[in-house]
Amino acid sequence: MAFCDRNRLNHRFREGYHLIRVLDTRTGTERRHLPAAHQSLSDRAAAGPVWSPDGRWMALVAESVLWLLPVTGDGTPTGPARRLTGEPADHPTWARETNTLLYLSSGRLRLLDPARSGPRTLSVPLTHRPAGDRGRLRVHAGQLWDGTGTAPRRDVDILTDGRRITAVEPHRPRRPGHRTVDASRHTVLPGLFDSHTHPYSATYGARHSLTALAYSITTMACMGASLYEAVRLRESLASGHSTGPRLLACAELIDGARTAYAMGRAHRTAAGVRRTLERATALKVDFVKTYVRASGEVMAQAADAAHRLGVPCGSHLCAPGRAAGQDLTTHLQATQRLPYGHATTPTGHIHQDLVQQYADGRFALIATPFTAQALLGADPALADDPRVLTLMPPWDVTTVRERARTPPTDEQRRALATEMAAYRRLAAEGALLAVGTDAPLVPAGLSLHLALRALHTHGFSPAQALLCATAAPARLFGVEDDLGTVEPGKIADLTVVDGDPFTDFGSLPRTPLVLRDGVAHYQSDLVDAVRGTVTTPA
Repeated sequence: MAFCDRNRLNHRFREGYHLIRVLDTRTGTERRHLPAAHQSLSDRAAAGPVWSPDGRWMALVAESVLWLLPVTGDGTPTGPARRLTGEPADHPTWARETNTLLYLSSGRLRLLDPARSGPRTLSVPLTHRPAGDRGRLRVHAGQLWDGTGTAPRRDVDILTDGRRITAVEPHRPRRPGHRTVDASRHTVLPGLFDSHTHPYSATYGARHSLTALAYSITTMACMGASLYEAVRLRESLASGHSTGPRLLACAELIDGARTAYAMGRAHRTAAGVRRTLERATALKVDFVKTYVRASGEVMAQAADAAHRLGVPCGSHLCAPGRAAGQDLTTHLQATQRLPYGHATTPTGHIHQDLVQQYADGRFALIATPFTAQALLGADPALADDPRVLTLMPPWDVTTVRERARTPPTDEQRRALATEMAAYRRLAAEGALLAVGTDAPLVPAGLSLHLALRALHTHGFSPAQALLCATAAPARLFGVEDDLGTVEPGKIADLTVVDGDPFTDFGSLPRTPLVLRDGVAHYQSDLVDAVRGTVTTPA
């Protein structure tokens, strides 16, 4: 059997080529092949290799185009690969009885017989649409913080037409024609926004989305995924077929000749980058991301494509990214290959040259404070939450419980304080700051609350911290006309907190109810829907 794997080239860097790995299922022996010298398959999710029924060929995608590689019966290449088309290609599949290839190209389903004429498009009459009319709703909030910069208000009615907010008014006992959600003993906030996630559906199934929604996250921004899977999830969540936050979709990480992650898209040629951006544009992604080995020219090419699409573009690189025309960095400091691209010192501190990149508000930062995970040890009760024990997969349950058993060490406290001081300084200088988690590198849902708690513990007011997960990311991703605040005309995304985060910020994770697109989701219902389907580790 043949599949796509990575060969890490050395111990200094984790990047390698996406290559063909052939395993003999009888003996366990294996061989590894590149389609050409130093040529990687495009990624490890949608690029093959796929063996032809007669065993003579492997179909694969490299430089975002479809190729045929002649092979022997044991999968050894016998000659150079032959390019089949010039259009973007993904997910090649052979017909069972004939040597005919089916593949995706920029959202079209294409059929090709390599021995005959060119490809033709197959009609696929599939559509999706948002759920229908939900009826008018009144949410009676004991306290409302609307995210606009004003102080919290007491005893407020939030009226909706089913999906959008029509009015925010002082409470009245009767609202004819409106169903009522009673949050009179709770605080209502805008729905929370996780600005950095990666959907790993093959591993997590629906659990990532369910857990995030149960922690009152109503919007997640994907920062890299297999393109068609990201778009599938976006449509599934938008139509109500799946339950979870809405998803802003992103294609694979646009990288150089070598890359690390399965969703890293490898390129050696400008034409390959062009085709990768063409497919992302055709499927109307919401964000374009370049990765650590993409050149400055590729970063600029990606930024131009994103801006023509009307969406932001970003990477791990601060000054180089801004110089290339990108809009943000996806971390304060993360993996990179340019020696002048580092944002922090080896001990995690920042200096004025870094502050100047963000201070004018024309370049933004998504903060992903991994150091905040240590706060689990300061509040072990967070690990006993039914959302942890039931909605999270067993490996995340184990992670949360282990971190909750040990109070933060002095070293962890220092690292957390250093990182938070950087964010505090950037915010004071006027930087546009949004918070993300990079889930599932950390557990979904809960990790956003740990990040917000870290900001508040280290000098951010409750409102300043909450803005980083509400209005600020809505502005950053260009969706501020619909999301981020509780105002007439906005989509009815609401977080209901059992407590008052403005006097007890630790109450923020207590979210018995969340509204997304005007639909009420009770935490107990989300937990009960999964309860009993997984056995948590002892």
